[in-house]
Amino acid sequence: FKDITGEAGLESEEGSTAVAVGDYNNDGFLDLFIASAISGNSSLYLNKGDGTFKADEESEEVTLSLTGLLAYDASFLDFDNDGYLDLLVVGEPEQEGDQGVYLFHNDGAGKFWLSPDILPEDLKTGSRITSFDYNDDGDTDLAIVGLEGSIRLLRNDGGNNHHYIKMKLVGLRAGSAKNNYYGIGAKVEVRSGSLYQSKVVTEPNIHFGLGSREKAEVIRILWTNGVPQNMFFPATNQDLIEEQQLKGSCPFMYTWNGEEYQFIKDIMWQSALGMPLGIMGEATEYAPSGASVDYIKIPGEQLQLKKGAYSMQLTGELWEAIYVDKIELVVLDHPQSVEVYVDERMGPPSLSGFKLYQVEKKQLPISATDGIGADLLPLIIERDDHYTAGFKQGKYQGVTNMSELILHPGHIDPSEELYLYLYGWIFPSDASINASISQSDQVKMMPPVIEAINEKGEWEVIVDNLSFPMGKDKMIVTDLSGSLLASDPRIRIRTNMQIHWDQAFFSRSDPKEPVESYTLKPSSADLHYRGFSRPYRKGGRYGPHWFDYSITTSDPIWRDLEGNYTRFGDVLPLLLEADNKYIIKNAGDETTIEFSAKGLPEVPEGWKRDFLIHSVGWVKDGDLNTAEGQRVEPLPFHGMTRYPYGPEEAYPSDPEHQNYLRKYNTREINTDAFTRAIIGSQ
Repeated sequence: FKDITGEAGLESEEGSTAVAVGDYNNDGFLDLFIASAISGNSSLYLNKGDGTFKADEESEEVTLSLTGLLAYDASFLDFDNDGYLDLLVVGEPEQEGDQGVYLFHNDGAGKFWLSPDILPEDLKTGSRITSFDYNDDGDTDLAIVGLEGSIRLLRNDGGNNHHYIKMKLVGLRAGSAKNNYYGIGAKVEVRSGSLYQSKVVTEPNIHFGLGSREKAEVIRILWTNGVPQNMFFPATNQDLIEEQQLKGSCPFMYTWNGEEYQFIKDIMWQSALGMPLGIMGEATEYAPSGASVDYIKIPGEQLQLKKGAYSMQLTGELWEAIYVDKIELVVLDHPQSVEVYVDERMGPPSLSGFKLYQVEKKQLPISATDGIGADLLPLIIERDDHYTAGFKQGKYQGVTNMSELILHPGHIDPSEELYLYLYGWIFPSDASINASISQSDQVKMMPPVIEAINEKGEWEVIVDNLSFPMGKDKMIVTDLSGSLLASDPRIRIRTNMQIHWDQAFFSRSDPKEPVESYTLKPSSADLHYRGFSRPYRKGGRYGPHWFDYSITTSDPIWRDLEGNYTRFGDVLPLLLEADNKYIIKNAGDETTIEFSAKGLPEVPEGWKRDFLIHSVGWVKDGDLNTAEGQRVEPLPFHGMTRYPYGPEEAYPSDPEHQNYLRKYNTREINTDAFTRAIIGSQ
């Protein structure tokens, strides 16, 4: 830490005894009252919203009234429920017998006025203040500690003549751990008509006066990890429970299926710029900085021609900045007798890349159980959006108790090839959770491993890092050739990561049927603002978050990463090559991408057409524990050795790349829209 008192616009007066913190002018920023035991040194400061303060020029009533007071404590509270924070100051008068307790009423127009008739006449001194609604009647009562340690409890009579709203924040105890249980440190904002208020949570019970307004239209909680949560037309007295909200993932891909755009996949999962993997002593280990180079399958029936082109929408809808450097569509024509797959697991290109696997006949497991023998076969025998969920939520999102999936492939010949295909999705952790887990000696994430029965009849690891699906509904392909016994070919998949499997099958061989592939570059690409699709859980409680393209909201949801994004319009040149000249997308942005089918041959009789989307780029989560997660820069580039990178590395400074920055990245984004969404124009 360093002393920035002067830089922040505050005067370092002698005798400071206490500070009261509150947004007393209702502009969304925390203001200060600094109490002093030296007469005349107590001061009110307004927050300018830029990290600095200024003396409140309208505070003459407060300053003059407190002359002659040795102030020991102060508190902002709304004693009359009019929606504006009043000020209570207690202390000891210089002249015995003078007043030592002062209550100032906030008139809502920027001034405090002394209210001498509200408090008991014999209350002359005080050293400490606590405010709370002890009799639960809807107004703020007081407990004041005297100079000798005695306590007086003062009941507020009449403060509840105005309307009010009371609430408690409730963080999730299981399956989250992103925020503490009472939401201490969260920011709560309330809008009721023209009245806006904000408070930082310092205790379980939160109270807002509404004046003559009967109800609040919206409450916005900014949880301590930075995730916002909105509640519209809340009840006047309720617990506000943290939502299990997906805040970071990757860009969303919607494809034209002949009738409408439908959500199909999330892509670019291999990149997580600035994501902490662990904190080791004073050093933090971050995720690899290389670009995500992915190949993701799109089944042919889910991508159809639209006016002679294959059309798709690439959107940003979560709390992240997206850097899209290259997009290609790989067309795969193959005999109908085989299905083709790529490995869509998290990992280096050696695991997930442009390697096609063919399946002519699926060998379905003859049994599937969990670790306690429950039958899971109906859940994984076919792809039907019915997912496994035989585990218990742990403290942290994405981490469960140890779960097992035991599969029996049936008869095998150990001399033949044998591949395992697993299809499912992962509910991931995030930057804040990773930072917390790395400092725990009780919880560690264990990626899936595969075990098989050995000659001694014991389970033995045969795949020590199966890895996990890259997001929603992805395929993992693993070669098990020569690893299983004919007498007992069971395998056991073990992990404590929250992975839900939808299908599992084996294939005895990898057929070598002809596959004709054609790589298409985009023929057009347009960047524009669209908004956010309606989320839901596909397949019910245990299914992944899915998105309805036909239902959108255009209102801002996230507190955007600040910086320069790519301007709207034609962005085709930025998607043709992986050259560090990329689209920078914000939450709510959409890129309409088309691939002309001109020149593609007709699909031969007895064949079918599938696709792969090939993408290159990076993603940076806006989580408060993501390194450089509050702004677009520093810009990533191919070849950087880490992110954030040090002074010895930099984004290319040659004329070509600097011209690109000046030409395309001219859309400056800050947090004003997020703030205005609830504050309005005050």
